[in-house]
Order: sequence, then C-alpha cells, then structure tokens
Amino acid sequence: MDYKITARDGSKATIEYPDGSWAELDINSTTTKSHFEQMVKDFAPKSDADVSVDWLSIGDKTIVEAEDTFEESVVADWLVARLTAYGTHSEQIEFITENGLDAWQAKVAEIKAANPKPE
Repeated sequence: MDYKITARDGSKATIEYPDGSWAELDINSTTTKSHFEQMVKDFAPKSDADVSVDWLSIGDKTIVEAEDTFEESVVADWLVARLTAYGTHSEQIEFITENGLDAWQAKVAEIKAANPKPE
C-alpha cells in the first residue's frame, strides 16, 4: 500500500495516497505500526467503478436515529496496552534469554495486572 505521511499534529497523522486523496488518522501512544497500517488500508481509495444506488441522491436530507448508528470495531485498549508492554517477539526472547523464564512469567503477570481484561 503506497502512502506518504504529510503531517503529524499531536494525536493526528495525515497521509496522502498516490491518487492525491488523503486521510487524517487518530493515533495515540498505544497505536502500533500494524494498527496504523490497517487504518491506512481502511481509508485507502476504493475502486473507481461507478456505483449506482436508487436510494442515494444529492440533496437528500434525513435524520439518523440513535439506534441506526454503529460503533466502529477497534482493538480493545487493554489489549493494545498489553501487546505494547510485551514488546516484539525478539524482545521477549531476549528478555527470557537474559533473565530466565520465571522472570518473564512474573513480568507477564505484572503487565496483565496493570492492564486487566474487562469482565
């Protein structure tokens, strides 16, 4: 996926696609590279095919009721925090090699306690 980061302002990153379209993505300290790249793909320009639907016309007005809204599917904050704290696989292996498996298991328990999974 080709894109260029054109701006970064606090919790926003602006990217530009090869066709000149752009997207402004929300980021935070728990945003991983793979999550960011998934957002880039999600906002990427879609097919240029002319899509025709009878119900969509310029100038139409409507009211969206609360039950008609949807919640965007995202990775749970507690899970992102845990994955970030665990580090990469190579960092985990290095930790175990240098400190032992018991130390790693203790660290995992601390990470889980600091970032509990909601019931």
